[in-house]
Order: sequence, then structure tokens, then C-alpha cells
Amino acid sequence: MLVYGYPDATMVKIRDSVVSLIGVVSAQGVFFLCITLLGREYGPEMLGRFNADLAIGTLAGTLLALRYELACVSDKPEQSFNALVHVLALVLGVAMIGAVGALCSTHAALWSGGLYAVSLFIQNLTGLYLNSLRRYGLIALCKIVVNVGFAVYLIAPAGNSTHAAVFTIYALTSAAIAFAFLVCALVHGWKCGYSFRIGTRFYRDNNRYAKFILPSTLCASVLIYSLSIAIPAWYSADQAGYFAAAYRFGFFPVSLIGQGIGGVFRRDAIEATTSSHAKMSLEAVFKVYARGLLLIAAAYALFGALLFEPLVKNLLGQRWEGSANFFYLLLPMFAAQIIYVPLSQVFLATQRQRLDFFIQLASGSSLLVVLYGVHLASFTVMRSVFVFSIAGTACTLVGIFMTMRIADVSLFRRRFSAGVGDLNGSA
Repeated sequence: MLVYGYPDATMVKIRDSVVSLIGVVSAQGVFFLCITLLGREYGPEMLGRFNADLAIGTLAGTLLALRYELACVSDKPEQSFNALVHVLALVLGVAMIGAVGALCSTHAALWSGGLYAVSLFIQNLTGLYLNSLRRYGLIALCKIVVNVGFAVYLIAPAGNSTHAAVFTIYALTSAAIAFAFLVCALVHGWKCGYSFRIGTRFYRDNNRYAKFILPSTLCASVLIYSLSIAIPAWYSADQAGYFAAAYRFGFFPVSLIGQGIGGVFRRDAIEATTSSHAKMSLEAVFKVYARGLLLIAAAYALFGALLFEPLVKNLLGQRWEGSANFFYLLLPMFAAQIIYVPLSQVFLATQRQRLDFFIQLASGSSLLVVLYGVHLASFTVMRSVFVFSIAGTACTLVGIFMTMRIADVSLFRRRFSAGVGDLNGSA
């Protein structure tokens, strides 16, 4: 198979990438429809609230198992299933503690937020096991069904009856589908004869995820979620809605590429570093994906700058014109993220979690300082987003450069090897 000029690139499964990407495009496309319906039917204020709830729930779901779920990343289904069972036991304990906390609180929103966090985690955990089985279509189907169900609710007349129920309905839909897929995964593992035995050794052997990936995820969340949470709290509801439209529509390709290509790249990178039968080195695999992602990011920047404003006006109406200004400010950061998000899987594939943590710690700390600074300075919402986007773009470019160093890509090697080589070695 010929892949970007590499005649021996039989390991890079183009078919898997295409299936994964088509599935993710479909799932994200339906979610795109949901955001459009929310904006058109409920207005900027409701979309801003939904976006903030979604950001908080997604962050909580990502952190729920202290990142032990990453132990499910394997090209061996039995090993992935064993990790899934152990992680489920951990999540059950965490969820019980969270339920007790919700009972002691008077905030009803905690229940919907907690339910969404658990369902999102279960969905992602099951997806990791399905990834080991190379069932990329089923991974996407889970997300498609959730978003289709939510879209039906928004379209139906009953969907316009109350604003407060919108996120709760989304959480309930996510939970029903996620748990159904989890049961199917457990039944599949049982039929294959995989073990359900739980032991403490798993948590000791994989504690590097809690030590390094968990703090790294917390730091990375500053870039991904902080604006979605801060803007509704600091500025007007309408401004929060305009930002939500710009962020959700603009981040759509980033999420699309990250999910569709990131998982396949991670698997190929792991195979390149661990398999004795690998046809390509890690550097060659990295170059194949990096070149493709660079082209995608360039196309995104070009067409986004040309088409975003007319797209929003046609989908949401003239009153949403203000969201275009937010998008143009965020565009450089989004384009850089399209490249970095999939390539950052190289840290996991090469077990360089320590280096990943240091990168994310520096990035997250810098962005928190920027965010706090613009708040203290009482910047306007547009100026705040502009400053944050510039800082976020710079941090992302540094991250891209470090992924190149990990993959041992020769670009800039002579110029920077003395300064950066020691850091890679120490990690």
C-alpha cells in the first residue's frame, strides 16, 4: 500500500481511518444540528447556559476515573477488557461518593451534571474497548444515537415546553445509550471468556495515569473549557450565547479530527513502538499523519474565514452575526489544535506521560494567569477572547514541536537538539 509516498506503510490502516472519520463526522454532524436547533429555537441565552453545563459535565466525566481508563488503550482485546472491568469498579466507588454529595446539596442541577458525566465516561470507556476490537462503526453509532435522540426532542413540540429540562434530557439520553452499549461490551467479553476478576495490582501497575495524565488533563482543560465556563459567569447571557455558537461550530472540526484520527494514530504509534513486526518506524508513522493534519488545518483556516459568517446567518438568523467575531479570534487556536490533538497521542504511545504533564502544566498555568489577568483588568469580552486565543495558540505550537521531538522527526533537529534533547531524555 502506498501512503503519502511510503511504499511500506502497510501498517497505517487507511480503511480504519476512513471508517472512523465517517462515523465521527456523522455523530458530530447530528450534534451540529442539535446546536443549531438550540440556537434557533431558544436563543443565545439558552445556548450559552447549555454550553457551560456541557463543558462542566464533560470535564467531570473526563476526570471521573482518575484517567485509569487509558489502561484500556491496547491492540489486545483481552487486555483492554480486563482494564475496563477494573476501571468500572473504580468509577462505581467514585459515583457513589458523588451521589452522596448530591443528596446533601440543594442544587438539582448537580444530578443532571453528574448523570451526564457518568454517561460520557461510560461511553468513552466502552469506545476504548471497541477500539481494541477495531469496531469503529459501533463507537460512532453510540454517539450518533445519543445526538439523534436529543435532536428529536428539540424538534418535537414538547421540546419547546421548558428551558430548564434541555440539558437534563440530553443527560438522560446519553445515559440510556451509554449503559446499553456497556452491557453489550460486558456480554461480549463474557462470551469470549475474558476475566472479570478484580485485583489491586492493576491500580499499582497503572498509577502513572493518575500521577501524570490526571494532572496533565486538568491543565489541558484550561485551554478547552475555561472560556466556556468563565464567559457566562463574567459577561452577559447574550455574549455567552454568541461565544457558544462560535466555539461549538468552530471546535466541531477539532473534535472531529481528534476523535476520528487520534485513536487510529494512537494505535498505529503503539504498534510501531511495541511490535516486532512493525513495517514502519514511529517517525515514519508520525510524518504520515502530521502531513495530512497540516493540510486539513490549512483548509480549515481558509474555508472557516470565508464561510463561517454566512453559515451562521443562514442557520441561526441575522441576530447571531456577533458570533462571527468570536470565531475569527479563535481561528488560529482552533487550527493549531487540529494538528496537536491527534498528534499528542504520541505521548501515550511512547509512555512519555511525565513530559506531557510538564508541557500541559506550563500551558495550563500560563493560560490561567492570562485568564485571571484579563478579568482583573476588566477587559471587554472580545479583548479577553483575543488575548486568550493568542496565548492558547502559542502554547499549542509548543506542544506540536514537542510531539515532533518525541517522534524523533528530523525537522529542526540540528538547530534545537542541544536544548531540547535533554528534556526528552529525562522524561
